[in-house]
Amino acid sequence: MTEEIIILKQELKKRTGISLDTVLGCKRLDAWLKLRGVYISYSTLSRIFGLSTLVIKPRERTLDELAAILGYPNFKEFARLISLGNSNAIIPFDLQFSFEHAIAERQLIKAASYYLEMLEHSQTAKVFSKDLANELYKDASNNRQALSLLASSSVGRDSFFLTFIDEDDLKGNYRKSLNRYFLPDASEAETQFVELFSLRKEFLAIEQLKWKDSSVLELENLKNIHLKSRAIELLFMRAKNVRVVQRMSEVSDLLERTILLLCECSNRFEELAVLGRFARGVLYAGLPHYIADHKSIIKALLSMLNQPIVDFEFQIPIYALLNKLNSLQETSIPQASSWPNAYYSSAIFLLSKEQRKAHELFFTSKVGIHKSFLYAY
Repeated sequence: MTEEIIILKQELKKRTGISLDTVLGCKRLDAWLKLRGVYISYSTLSRIFGLSTLVIKPRERTLDELAAILGYPNFKEFARLISLGNSNAIIPFDLQFSFEHAIAERQLIKAASYYLEMLEHSQTAKVFSKDLANELYKDASNNRQALSLLASSSVGRDSFFLTFIDEDDLKGNYRKSLNRYFLPDASEAETQFVELFSLRKEFLAIEQLKWKDSSVLELENLKNIHLKSRAIELLFMRAKNVRVVQRMSEVSDLLERTILLLCECSNRFEELAVLGRFARGVLYAGLPHYIADHKSIIKALLSMLNQPIVDFEFQIPIYALLNKLNSLQETSIPQASSWPNAYYSSAIFLLSKEQRKAHELFFTSKVGIHKSFLYAY
């Protein structure tokens, strides 16, 4: 094993409490990862950590997923920080343990306090926002003090409310939390986010035939790429209800605005967000045939297929849209070789059968994503 993988193994042990010196430990880590939406088999883990006689170089994507569960963008960045001896890259184990114990005991004010303290040591603690949000958004009315504490901290606002964004929000608790705790002291950009999120939820719930104009959909007024990409998605969704004779013109205009927005992106993560939300909007509105001949946007979508980035929320609609385009064109669009087990990441937070059915119904009937993509592993 390389030094970086040895340190990765040590950090995974700290994060999970699981010893990875045996195949049984790798099986336990396999199960732990599945609960968090990462599907790496115990046999692959055994090979990575030197427990198998079969020596195969780990796939970059697999290492990226393991680094991501520790809060790093990818394995390359993890290795870079380790090589620099960056003490801020590591969260103290006793603090992490206290946080996870508080979560287990549902001492949520304590958990929120420990979460903010972990963020003081390293921004990689953002990875714990999912664990905390999963508890706090179960019943927002009973978690007021913890949510207020997070909203009163500038670090908490960005690293909690804006890091774990519950796009499904089936019970409405995330949206209620935004309005009650986050919105009162919000900046202009934060206010725009809440407006865009709420507008999307309202449209999905009501499907208004006539959607009133909103200033928050004017891209030039929005403060950053992510807000603009949300507006692009909403504008495509609105195009579903535009008269057929006007739809082609509106879609053409939106395509050009999407290309211009891509030109504003400063990195692959921003490009992925733009294209992922673009794909969601196009799929929802049933407009793939309108973009089938647009070479620039298809080239941009294809450029996302084999990037060392793990963000299934955006990757799966891109993948689904390209598959849809395959059926509309004579020449086949290549499949994503690096996304064989892609699924919609928020599915792991839907614990009840009713929630799971509602989730499946929405993404299969409204967005057009096949059920097999939601849970494939």
